[in-house]
Amino acid sequence: MERTSTMVLLQVLVLLALSSAAAVAVTARHPAGNASTEGGVSISAAAEAYHQLVEQTGSGSPEDGTATAEIKRKNARTLARRNSGALTRHYAKKLKIAVPGKHGFKDFVNATTEKVTGYCIDVFEAAVKKLPHDLDYEFNIFDGSYDEIVHNVSSGIFDAAVGDITITSERAVYVDFTMPYSESGVSLLVLSENDSKSTIEWVFLKPLTTELWLATVGGFFFTALVVWMIERPKNLEYQGSSSRQCSAALYFSFSTLTFSHGQIIKSPLSKIVVVIWCFVVLVIVQSYTASLSSILTAKRLRPSVTDLDQLLPTGDYIGYHSGSFVHSILTKQGFDGKRLRPYAKKEEYANALRNGSKNGGVSVIVDEIPFITSFLSDPQYYNEFQMVNRIYKTPGFSFAFPRHSPLVHNLSVAILDLTSGDEGSRIQAEWFGTATSLPDYGIPNTDSTPLTLRSFSGLFIITLCISALMLLISIATSVHAKYTKVRDSDMQSADGDGGSEGHGGSDPLQNDLGNGSMTDQPHHEARNVDPQGIHGSGESVAGEESNGSVPVHTIQIETSTG
Repeated sequence: MERTSTMVLLQVLVLLALSSAAAVAVTARHPAGNASTEGGVSISAAAEAYHQLVEQTGSGSPEDGTATAEIKRKNARTLARRNSGALTRHYAKKLKIAVPGKHGFKDFVNATTEKVTGYCIDVFEAAVKKLPHDLDYEFNIFDGSYDEIVHNVSSGIFDAAVGDITITSERAVYVDFTMPYSESGVSLLVLSENDSKSTIEWVFLKPLTTELWLATVGGFFFTALVVWMIERPKNLEYQGSSSRQCSAALYFSFSTLTFSHGQIIKSPLSKIVVVIWCFVVLVIVQSYTASLSSILTAKRLRPSVTDLDQLLPTGDYIGYHSGSFVHSILTKQGFDGKRLRPYAKKEEYANALRNGSKNGGVSVIVDEIPFITSFLSDPQYYNEFQMVNRIYKTPGFSFAFPRHSPLVHNLSVAILDLTSGDEGSRIQAEWFGTATSLPDYGIPNTDSTPLTLRSFSGLFIITLCISALMLLISIATSVHAKYTKVRDSDMQSADGDGGSEGHGGSDPLQNDLGNGSMTDQPHHEARNVDPQGIHGSGESVAGEESNGSVPVHTIQIETSTG
């Protein structure tokens, strides 16, 4: 029993000694107002030391075991608060933060001896204001690559790194990153080539594909053929010589393109065919006009390079952002390091692309999307260059801290609150403008896609079927009319006597004249018919009437078949 009491007393004395030493250290290093903060951390360390001591010496009573369990619970709660970033009102340590010393793209970070500004700096300062505790820090300019900054943070040279630092798997091994505050990725910046260099332009043919052009022209010829076959027996406009008939039919069909065909058709079947075809023409013309307008008003430029793989066997030079991780991406894809050229400024980007690989420049620049977007936001470069084909995706820009830093959690929460609200958009608009937006990745700025035959296949099928149906109806009607006429003529010839034959013979003639083209002929064409044959049928005797009716019938047949 005495031994147990002695051990408990010894343990209490050790705990008090450790707590006193920690309090003295805090008082010597910081003002009185900050002693409580560090004191809390030191007490936690003392509790850990005491816990280890208890485990080594052991305990012989249940009361000692209960006390040890209580200490473990308190210690676990203390460590949980510390690891979750639950800091006190003031973070006592003054952070030494590294910022990259950039020579270009200073709208992201502009570090000088007087001050440090830029989009990334404004985002960091706005996030710090949202922390539940005060944070004291100072910026230190670092002239080196982004990977070197990350390694210096990991080794303890710097307490953090703030700037346009991209999160990568290689860097995440050494440091902890906050939540990204900007979207990112790797894309291609290329020179746009003018697609309008020829002296003779055929732009008006581009809205439609070759198949659709041929189908449209074929539709005009087919409509002309159907209308000619329906109208020819009864319409004088489609009679006469072969050239006259052909020209009349084609003129009428192609005039529907401008809806100037006029009223030169008489059959209801022809009118149905023309109405359907005019609807097809209207749809095609409107679609053609819209597509042509899109082509003429769009920027007629095409990218000189659309894919990075097409440069792999050519030997062309490729540019990248100096100090960026893009260099490692290109080498992993098989590009020789001698073909890679680093650039840091927007002017260097423009000059290198303008010169090309054969004149000391590059064929394409591979860079992160925020930098390319910043480059294209400049009016002097927007119409000359373009971004195409995102080849690599990254989480975005972030801030780097040492592993297990309690600031990462709170800063990540602050960044999420910042980027999801209006303040993040306001900061971006101050540095890049409100009109800045990321283009469509992988979609080059080219002409509109031409209209295809497949788009109008339904219309062509409808007009083809209706036109064929109307033509069949016209042919069937004509055959039925001729059959009826011949049957009536035979019946009248067999039943009548001489006088009745004369009068009966004139009825079919009159029916022919009424149903044929004679009634539709102008007066100067009607004079070609033998008047003696017509009037003689009423003035001569029965035999002469019969003989006089034959020439008239013959003239009518020749006229209708000519």
